[in-house]
Amino acid sequence: MNRSKLSRVINDPRGPETVLPDLSGEELEALLDALFQNLDTPSPDLGAQFWYDLCVEETTRRAADT
Repeated sequence: MNRSKLSRVINDPRGPETVLPDLSGEELEALLDALFQNLDTPSPDLGAQFWYDLCVEETTRRAADT
């Protein structure tokens, strides 16, 4: 996922509570990876940490459901 697409996701007006449950497992994995890479930069996008934390929670929830 490139930085432009990541920025669109982070700035989605629906918010992570609506967006994350609708993602496929592969999409969630790609988003989690992109957020992790973004957070590992000198100037991560505003909101990236919040989205990353909620992605981890969503991943944990899905793992518990299986």
